[in-house]
Amino acid sequence: MGVRAIVFCVAVAGLAFVALSLAGIVSTWGLDWVTIESEETEPESTPEPTPTEAPLPEPVEVVVELEIDPRYPPETRWTVFDVPSALNVRAGPSTAHQVLGTANLGSTVTLTGQVVESPTSGTWVQVRANTVTGWVFAAYLTPEV
Repeated sequence: MGVRAIVFCVAVAGLAFVALSLAGIVSTWGLDWVTIESEETEPESTPEPTPTEAPLPEPVEVVVELEIDPRYPPETRWTVFDVPSALNVRAGPSTAHQVLGTANLGSTVTLTGQVVESPTSGTWVQVRANTVTGWVFAAYLTPEV
């Protein structure tokens, strides 16, 4: 019975402590309860930005003067030569660009006036060949006579 009496006393003392603390008496002994309050709030949602329509800037006229290479004047006709059968007409001024079409040996192309000098691959000119406009290696062209 001794063990039951100790447990009963502890239980009674615990209830008494709770009762005394509720009554505010325990705080006079220098002991205090700490109250932790938890407010669960939903995270603030970020408002969607409202689209603003900024006024478009006024158009500006840009005039670019291309320097014409006198060796390859625009709108002149040139003949394809020194190729086995056809010259590749490419999307850009190098062999890395896609082939858009071909100009047959002996056929005539018209220069557009665009010329690119490359230190590694030489001179490329833009031409109109049949229905395709593209770039060819200038060494395979000769002026039409």
